[in-house]
Amino acid sequence: MNADPRVVFGMPAYNRPDRLAQTLESLLAQTCDDFALVIVDDRSTPEVRAIVDTYAALHPRITYEPNPVRLGMVGNWRKAFERSRALYPRSEYFAWVSDHDVWHPRWLEMLTAALDGDPRLVLAYPQVYRVYANNERRRIGDVVETAGMARREDRLVRAAIGMTAGNAIYGLFRAEALEQAGVFRGVLLPDRQLIVELSLLGEFKHVPELLWYREVAGSFSYTRQRQMFFPGGAPLHTHLPPILQHFGVLLWDLGVRGRGRPAFGRLAGLRYAALQLLTTTRRELLRSDSHWRTALRQRTSRRQDTAAA
Repeated sequence: MNADPRVVFGMPAYNRPDRLAQTLESLLAQTCDDFALVIVDDRSTPEVRAIVDTYAALHPRITYEPNPVRLGMVGNWRKAFERSRALYPRSEYFAWVSDHDVWHPRWLEMLTAALDGDPRLVLAYPQVYRVYANNERRRIGDVVETAGMARREDRLVRAAIGMTAGNAIYGLFRAEALEQAGVFRGVLLPDRQLIVELSLLGEFKHVPELLWYREVAGSFSYTRQRQMFFPGGAPLHTHLPPILQHFGVLLWDLGVRGRGRPAFGRLAGLRYAALQLLTTTRRELLRSDSHWRTALRQRTSRRQDTAAA
């Protein structure tokens, strides 16, 4: 293995000794082997450490770092990327990997080929099956691709409207573009915010091959996210609608700090932030399953039940 491999996998681990060995087997079985694996453990246990030590003894490409104190999901995802860049600063590509999913052996080979084939791409991600507790498997039908879309506005709108949480974020990124986009922020649905900001820096490619099996456990809720993301207590701004949280990050990054340069300046950044706010607000207003419609239906149902009683 080269001192600086082309690809680094960053694993923000959290207490999954039941699936970790299977996950490591799938990653280490990749047909493209020019990679390193950096595991940042947010809840180190003897069981997890024993599994990692067993594989690390056979594969020196594995680095394991337990956190002295729990960071929460946002902090641990950030640290997995930051440690990967610190250890391998010249690596070209980066991917987050979980400690409980399964990757097809050709995952890295096919996604690397996609990025190698088009320098305009900053992200490639595959077709995915969601695997549920009863072993039901469901293919994700809605995918987003912006390859060939030259206008940043068009890419932003496509990403903001169509990108589903938890799927593309497990793709393969150009590390420098991901670094410029700011990695995970202290907001709800942080992967959606990151994907939208990244859409302004380059294009996305969907590889229509089934290359990843994603475990889905537990129901979605903002309360659950606040607990997982911020174990020391959720910041007050996380009680705002995620749309406003994401808008605030874009406004600060692009309009104030100018993080879009040299590709575009602060004035364009302000315009993109406003476009994100307009686009995502319209999406939420029109979606039949949006949170405000669900809350309204529940409130109406309660009123009807009260009147009937």
